[in-house]
Amino acid sequence: MEQFDVVILGAGPAGSVLARLLAEKAFKVLLVEKDAFAGKTTACGGLFDKPYFDRYVDDPTVMEQHIRRNVFKMPWGEVVYDCDQVTVKRRVFDRYLAEKAHNAGAVYRTRTKALDWKRITSGQVEIRLHDLDKKEKYLVGARVVAFADGPHTLAKKNPRFEHAQNRKNWAYAYAYEIDGLVTAPDEMIIYLDKALFPWGYGWIFPDSDVSNIGVGTIQSEMDKGIKVKEKLFEFINDYPETSALLKGKTISDKKGGFIPIWLIDHYSDDSQLVLGDAAGMVSPLFGAGIDYAIDAAEAAAATLGEALTAGRYDAATLKAYDERLNRGFLIDLRKQMMVARIIIKSLKFGAQWPVKILAAIAFGGKYTRWNKIKIMLYPLLGKPQTIKENGEILSHK
Repeated sequence: MEQFDVVILGAGPAGSVLARLLAEKAFKVLLVEKDAFAGKTTACGGLFDKPYFDRYVDDPTVMEQHIRRNVFKMPWGEVVYDCDQVTVKRRVFDRYLAEKAHNAGAVYRTRTKALDWKRITSGQVEIRLHDLDKKEKYLVGARVVAFADGPHTLAKKNPRFEHAQNRKNWAYAYAYEIDGLVTAPDEMIIYLDKALFPWGYGWIFPDSDVSNIGVGTIQSEMDKGIKVKEKLFEFINDYPETSALLKGKTISDKKGGFIPIWLIDHYSDDSQLVLGDAAGMVSPLFGAGIDYAIDAAEAAAATLGEALTAGRYDAATLKAYDERLNRGFLIDLRKQMMVARIIIKSLKFGAQWPVKILAAIAFGGKYTRWNKIKIMLYPLLGKPQTIKENGEILSHK
């Protein structure tokens, strides 16, 4: 049986960045990807902050567009932020990151599905893999297994990483590509409107040659009968704000999937780490997750580097990973979860409230106190007005 220091399940941004960082330190790493290449089946808008791109990508062709303006359209008007972000095609970006990990020394196996795992003792984990091409099943061993395998992660075999209680807050989204650009190449647009979803949104993100468009809402709204795919075609063909831009355009790519927008409670255990979508590290307000995935990979790499050097893989040692996360971006994500709880509860009082609450809290710096009152009472007091541009730069974190 082959032995590795770390076996990483999933070659998305979290898994591939972790594999690369560990391989660069000369640790023996296996990176496992179920598809023919990383990013092949990922449903995502592909928008994130440019500093993360610059940190791990040195090929400018991987970037589709440099986004400098975020536009949020609501029933009473729009809010505009300057930003420093990029769009990528995940089938290009993820593949690039995985190949970089391989070039750094990680063993990279595609078309390989993880079937099961078992901790034998501290620092000894067996992972059962299935080579989909050879139709062979085999075991590999590791000191630590890192789960970066998305919302349907094998980590949930450990009750400590269970996420069933969070699924009502997960989102489901469809991300399609249509030929050509329908907006300015440096501008992304998000549509927040109860006419689309009481709690959810639509988007248009520009790539170099296509537009990434999509819609998404949370599971609890789908349980009430909302059909997300029907809403996507309404967004394309009938929604007044977008139909003139999208109707009749050729669809060149179609993807859909769950977005686990709610944090699990723990991120490590004896010989185990969980990161990225597998841990719910996604914004519950805007669905952004790439930045957080990379942050988690860096925290995991630092923790595993210490553990492997010391030869200690027990829960107390790997808890340093949780501590790093809790000092970092989880502070922001938990604040977003608090706002999301308020928004979800507001649905009991009417479909108009989620967008109003989001605007007043998340975009509060764009409105005076009086205009926040106008938002909450809209349309009774007329349209709220944003304040003069203040140069604030928006990050999705």
